[in-house]
Amino acid sequence: MGKSIEKKARIVVRGTVQGVGFRYYIMQKAQEMRLKGYTQNLPNGEVEAVVEGDQLFIEDLYRAMQRGPTKAKVKDHIIEWGEPKGQFRTFSIKR
Repeated sequence: MGKSIEKKARIVVRGTVQGVGFRYYIMQKAQEMRLKGYTQNLPNGEVEAVVEGDQLFIEDLYRAMQRGPTKAKVKDHIIEWGEPKGQFRTFSIKR
């Protein structure tokens, strides 16, 4: 198995992603993968997640967010990579 590479990513999904449990879905997946950061609804109807942790787990989270929970309909998604700053202790939902 390869060496863990720590990364930071900002993931945004568009579509029917608010009011369908998307943030809770993200939080559960992120916590299972021991990722740190947060997720929040954006005013334009999108959902954003900012995460730090193992790059492979972030990629797994990104794939999960492309599907979303049962009632979600993801139409578009982006991921932007960066260097982690160690600014998060847990994964949370911002309100």
